Formats: sequence, C-alpha cells, structure tokens
Amino acid sequence: MTEKYDTDNNRDEDAFETERYAAVSDGAGEMVVYDTENTDAWLKSDAAVEVDEMA
Repeated sequence: MTEKYDTDNNRDEDAFETERYAAVSDGAGEMVVYDTENTDAWLKSDAAVEVDEMA
C-alpha cells in the first residue's frame, strides 16, 4: 500500500534529480521552467518567489 507521507514510504530518501529541471528567463521578465526529459512539460510565470517565502 502506498503511504501518504514521504518518510513512511522512503521517497524522501531517494536522490533528488537536480539536473532534470531547468529554468530560463525569456528576456521580457518572465521565467520558463521545464523538464529536460519531457519537452511537453513546462510552465511560464511572470512572478517568482523563494521556497522559504512560501512557508
């Protein structure tokens, strides 16, 4: 059975793939974040926040 929390199913022990995702500015002040393994997976935003600011 799949557990709800990462620590219950050891998903938090897996290595984080830091090179899979990338970001680039489009020059107009917007940021595009994309999956380097799936060219159909991307998002574009005109605002960004640090992870610490979301807590």
